[in-house]
Amino acid sequence: MTDRDDSDDCRVVAYWPFDESEGSSAEEVVSGRRDAIEHAFADARFKSDSDPRWIDGVTGSGLLFDGYSTQIEHDRQILDGETTRLTVEAWIAPRAFEGQSSERLSPIISNHSVDDNRGFEFGLDGHGRCSFQVGLGDTWVAVQTESPLPKYSWSHVAAVFEGDDGTLRLYVDAACTAVERVPEGSVIFPADVPVLIGKNNRTERVDDTFALHNFAGAIDELKIYDCAFTASDVPERYETPCHDEHPSMNYETIALDPSRYRGDRHRPQYHPIPPGHWMNEPHAPLYHDGQYHLFYQHNPSGPYWGNIHWGHWVSDDLVHWRHLKPALAPERDGLAPDGIWSGGSTHDADGDPVLLFTAGEIDRTPDQRVVAASPVDPDDPELTSWRQDDESAIERPHSIGLRDNDFRDPFVWRENGTWYCLVGSGFATGGGAALVYESESLAEWVFRGCLHRTDHDEYPELGLVWELPVLLPIGEDETDAEKYAFIVSPIEGAAEVEVYYWLGEWDPDACRFVPDHEDPRRIDYGGFHFTGPHGIVDPETGRSLLFTIAQDDRRPRDHYDAGWAHNGGLPVHLFLRDDGRLGIEPIEELRSLRAERLAEIRNAQVSNANDELDGVGGTAVEIRATMASDGAEKYGLKVRANPDGSEETLIYYDERTERIVVHREHSTRNAETRATVSERSSLVHRGEVNRDGEDLELRVYLDGSMLEVYVNSLKSVTTRLYPEDERSTGIEAWADGDVTVQRLDVWELDSAYE
Repeated sequence: MTDRDDSDDCRVVAYWPFDESEGSSAEEVVSGRRDAIEHAFADARFKSDSDPRWIDGVTGSGLLFDGYSTQIEHDRQILDGETTRLTVEAWIAPRAFEGQSSERLSPIISNHSVDDNRGFEFGLDGHGRCSFQVGLGDTWVAVQTESPLPKYSWSHVAAVFEGDDGTLRLYVDAACTAVERVPEGSVIFPADVPVLIGKNNRTERVDDTFALHNFAGAIDELKIYDCAFTASDVPERYETPCHDEHPSMNYETIALDPSRYRGDRHRPQYHPIPPGHWMNEPHAPLYHDGQYHLFYQHNPSGPYWGNIHWGHWVSDDLVHWRHLKPALAPERDGLAPDGIWSGGSTHDADGDPVLLFTAGEIDRTPDQRVVAASPVDPDDPELTSWRQDDESAIERPHSIGLRDNDFRDPFVWRENGTWYCLVGSGFATGGGAALVYESESLAEWVFRGCLHRTDHDEYPELGLVWELPVLLPIGEDETDAEKYAFIVSPIEGAAEVEVYYWLGEWDPDACRFVPDHEDPRRIDYGGFHFTGPHGIVDPETGRSLLFTIAQDDRRPRDHYDAGWAHNGGLPVHLFLRDDGRLGIEPIEELRSLRAERLAEIRNAQVSNANDELDGVGGTAVEIRATMASDGAEKYGLKVRANPDGSEETLIYYDERTERIVVHREHSTRNAETRATVSERSSLVHRGEVNRDGEDLELRVYLDGSMLEVYVNSLKSVTTRLYPEDERSTGIEAWADGDVTVQRLDVWELDSAYE
């Protein structure tokens, strides 16, 4: 076949070898044109500009497409007239599929006008099946493989159009995998549109910002011929660069690379955060064989909601996290073709891990159900590969008046040999619900009714649906009764996506929660920044731990330019205080991040404390402060302060109202950023904290754009800061009167990632 490449009957009409290894352009060698590689970091906003990612290819280098922004536009026409024969071949290594069924492809290459039945397109559908589509002037036809291509490995793909004998053929690694008949004598009509690599020119959009149907993964040795390969030609093309061995590739080679975001001062360094792109709530914490596993809602295709997988971290200490490949992904022939939504984890009777997840199938009503997954190899310490069941574990009950498509977020635990599972839902007549199921085997679940309900008219802030229900033991009271925290995240109606809780007792025989108080209470006062709860009783320490998502409340355009969206909150310990109230505090393991003590102040007035704080600050620090009022009504700290005072965030306690306040109106001098942030949450967070005579104790964590404030182990305030000036790192004590700074310590913190 090589000898024919330049002959009269089989010419290479376009060829991108992708052997540049660096830079932001790629040469099409037949024409000699060098095309720009468009990508989000070509003109970066939040970090220094950088090239697209190049990796070792099948020969030379290959180009890695990020799944949402990387693309090449080539304005030379490839088809110069009606075409009777055409072959397109390439080596590709997909990293992610878009996860939903669609007639539109994520192209390797496209040059098509579907509405006019002109041109051609070669790529992958939403579930990774290879497809070749052509326009014959009066119709649009396609050939498609039955099975998806493997992720994280090289595949040789070839598409052949033979108009004279009327066939479309697809080859994967030299094997013919699909054939489609067309009328003999058919021709492909040219499309008067640019040639695109890695991008579809007929796309859907998300948030008016993200164009869907982009290729995610590596492409190498892309060639187009004006002939039709025969069955004997393709194996030769496959074997030539292989040297009798299939090219090697693994997940780590094309995984999202966190170093791509180096220099982005808004990106957290020690909070749970994916290697890139988009995440929502963390969930299903699991302790197994000496390691903690934490999963999270993740879109590996880009920093926007959609194509939901389960991202996967593993840690020895709940602080230092390692990124693993996604644990679960949508499967076309499975029960979750349209999304792997939130869920929980447990162990079966043999001690093997089990995941229960919300399976999304949009064309079905209800479009959500609970499905189980188990590790392919339970002895794998990383639990990297999981197998989804082919039958539902729990289906929505149909006889109690629930909303059609709100049945999700299983939270599962085992108690005295019985497994229990909560599922979030809501009633059609109004009001959220946490449904309870029990099982003796994990194979069959019995519906036991509602764990707890409230009067929707009396508490409209509890919304129409309760997402992510959590039930955790927090300790015994003075009567030796075990107390529990029941936690929900309400949505819709009058809900503002806050996390609410009740304290009370759990009755496993009746499968009911009996609250000690009727009114729902908030854990955190930071608005939209503390949501998506999930929890675990840590088998190592017996602590009840809560994990959350910290939304970053930026615009979709900011997410596009940054390349990432959202991160987790710090894991927190929930416990019953001696006074009977819910206690909340960051886990003690965070001490391991302390790198250098920047300040150590004892029993000082505010002015003297600030003399010692002169020059102290940072974007990744921990602050512990204890302060006592000597007449001041408002007192606390300033953080992320600019030397000229143009940017600062004020954290203070108001003695008169007994409220903690985080004032963000001067957190950034960028008016557009301030306006964007204020659309999602207030610029002034405040909430009641009854200190009951205790001195003010603040634990503050700053991490890029993250700010978490813990007040006397009673309440927290989680929020985001986006200072414009890189000098806005200062820390000060602040008061409107006399205050004694009994203690103020500042530590610089290391990254939680290697």
